[in-house]
Amino acid sequence: MSFIYSFQKILDMKEKEKEQAEISYSKSMQALHREQKRLSDLVKNKQQVEERMVRKEETISLAELKTNYEYVGHLQRMIVQANETKVQAEKDVETKQGILSERAMDQKIWEKLKEHSFEKYKERMLQREQKELDEIAVARYYRQRVKPH
Repeated sequence: MSFIYSFQKILDMKEKEKEQAEISYSKSMQALHREQKRLSDLVKNKQQVEERMVRKEETISLAELKTNYEYVGHLQRMIVQANETKVQAEKDVETKQGILSERAMDQKIWEKLKEHSFEKYKERMLQREQKELDEIAVARYYRQRVKPH
């Protein structure tokens, strides 16, 4: 007789939930990395524009200076927005990580229950086997004692 776990469907469902949580966590991490790169690129771009402005300060026209300051202001607003988006992505990652931990723990609990159930099954099988061996031994002993010589 083979082992059949009565809660296998629940365990399968918990495994799928964990896999879905892993995928969701992975996607949120990718989104966070994209936002971090976007923010980093904006900061670098702003620094480069400011450095060019400092180098050209003496030979730059007033209109060009105004345009550059407006562009730096625009970049600064984009940096603030990108930072807010990054913070939101970090919160999302934290949430998804919590869900993943919860799902993993759930799945592990059901796995442990299955292992425990399997151990009990093995014990019952050993007891049954031992009982059969004992019955065979008793029958053999009885046949030898009763058998005329």
